[in-house]
Amino acid sequence: MKINYLIISTLVILTGCDDSDSNYNIDVYISTGELQCQENGLSISETKGYLLDANIEVKSESCGHLTEINYAEVCGGETGNLHVFSISIADENTAENLGFTIPDNTISEDDYEKEDCSV
Repeated sequence: MKINYLIISTLVILTGCDDSDSNYNIDVYISTGELQCQENGLSISETKGYLLDANIEVKSESCGHLTEINYAEVCGGETGNLHVFSISIADENTAENLGFTIPDNTISEDDYEKEDCSV
């Protein structure tokens, strides 16, 4: 009986170490770099390439913009336009090291809004 308990306990411990967080997806975003009065922003395929080149699987993609910052309307000023990607939470640190922003307790999902990308 003790051997069965030991085997079951060992299996529970081993399965408890499973990286189940890797099944969760998070949104990350990065600025397009576009400036007002100019069409000089990065394409979504370029910013998606940053993730793909780092072997990060992109689950979904969309465009977006920051909602909590008001930009003065002036040519050459920032736009707040973003590219938003859904990735596995296991790739969070790598994406952040690539320059992507990960919403957390200081930056919430209310700070940006997703929208369809106009082609």
